[in-house]
Amino acid sequence: MLLGILSYYFAYFFIFKTEEVNFGLLVVQRETASLFVDYSIAIPTSFLLNKYIIFTHSQLKGRVQLFRFLNLQFINILANYVLLKFLLELLRDYPTLAVLSRILVSVLMALFSYLYQHYFTFSVKKIGSKKEKKH
Repeated sequence: MLLGILSYYFAYFFIFKTEEVNFGLLVVQRETASLFVDYSIAIPTSFLLNKYIIFTHSQLKGRVQLFRFLNLQFINILANYVLLKFLLELLRDYPTLAVLSRILVSVLMALFSYLYQHYFTFSVKKIGSKKEKKH
């Protein structure tokens, strides 16, 4: 989460200086471009930290974990975009509060992500596994 906040802050204030950022075929707002930078750094780092440091007890295959983790990241990207867009529209005239909005959204998403990962992505039991029948 901290890496995401720092990369967003750096991109927002130092990389993207204009309100609209032109990527050639795609023109996005500064906040959206900053989220691109944030996620391109934070997603791979987050998966590796979760897999090898936090949720080491999981017995699921790495590709299953990665697929589930990417599903969570897709949900996070959509939720972050919607929540951040909403807060930034409210606080348009206060750039410093834009970063504070990013921190608030990050904390909410971190709580959701931890629960999702603990009970689904890196779960100990395989979801949907059948119990043996006793005769």
